[in-house]
Amino acid sequence: MKCKLVDVFAKKKLSGNGLTIFYDYDSLDKREMLALTQEMRQFESIFVKVNEQASSIRAKIFTVEEELDFAGHPIIGLAAHLHEESGDAKPREWEIALNKKSVIVKTKKTDNYFYASMGQGKPEYIHTLTSSETAETLSALNLTTENVANYPLEVISTGLPYLIVPITSGIENANIGIRDFEALLARFGAKFSYVIDITNFEGRTWDNDGSVEDIATGSAAGPTAAFLVKHELALCDSPIIISQGRFLGRPSEIEAYVETSAETHRGKTETVVSNIWVSGDVVKVANINFV
Repeated sequence: MKCKLVDVFAKKKLSGNGLTIFYDYDSLDKREMLALTQEMRQFESIFVKVNEQASSIRAKIFTVEEELDFAGHPIIGLAAHLHEESGDAKPREWEIALNKKSVIVKTKKTDNYFYASMGQGKPEYIHTLTSSETAETLSALNLTTENVANYPLEVISTGLPYLIVPITSGIENANIGIRDFEALLARFGAKFSYVIDITNFEGRTWDNDGSVEDIATGSAAGPTAAFLVKHELALCDSPIIISQGRFLGRPSEIEAYVETSAETHRGKTETVVSNIWVSGDVVKVANINFV
C-alpha cells in the first residue's frame, strides 16, 4: 500500500506538523485505519479515496485514539497531495467529503511544494463559560485567574468544537492535569481545548489525556480566529497568524482569515462572518510503500 509523508504548516522538511496520507482505504476497515495511524505515531493520519469517474474525493481522519469528523492539517496536507498527483501547475480547487460535511480547499504550487487554503465555513458559538466553570477549567489546565485574559472562555466550532482559553501569561506552564478532562469539556459542548496567548497569538492544545501535544492545529485556528475577531483582538478580512509548536521544537505558523460579507435582514444591512479560511505551506517529505 502506497502512502505519502508531508509536513503541514511548514516551509521546510522536518518542521511543522507531520502527516501520513494513505491513498485508498477501500480495503481497510476502521480498526486497520486506527492501527496504521498508531503505527505512524502522528497526531492524525488521513485516508483518501478518489473516484476519478465521479470526480469525487472522500476522506477519513484518525487520531491514535479515534476517528474524527473533521480536522485541519490532514485536509490541508491531503489537498497538496491531490494537486501534486494531478500534475497541474495552475491553482486548483478541491471539494473533499468528510463524515458530516464537505470542505473546499484551494491550492497553488510553490517553490517548496504547495500552499493550501481550507474554507471552514461560518463559526458556531456554542457556550460561554460561567465564572465557576472558568475556575474549574483553569485549574484543570494548570492555569490561574492571574494568567487568564479579560475575556470569556468560549466554545466555538467550525467543524470541531474547541474551548478557547484566552490568556496573557503562563502558556509555558499550561497542561492537562486531570484524568477526566474530556468529560469536563463535554459538559460545555467542547471536544478539545485551545489555550491562546492573546498578546502574541501563540497557541497550545493536547489530546484529552494530556499525553500528546499537537504541533499545529488547523481545526482550532478557525474557532480561535472567530474568537479574536469577535472580541476585536484581530481584524476581519485580514490575515491572522497563529504560532504553535514551539514547546515541541517544531515552531509552526497557521494563517487564518475571517471573511465577511454584507447581509440584509428586515431592511437593515450588517456585516457578518461568511467563511473562515485556514491556510499554510505543505512540504513533501517522503513516498512510503507499506509491505
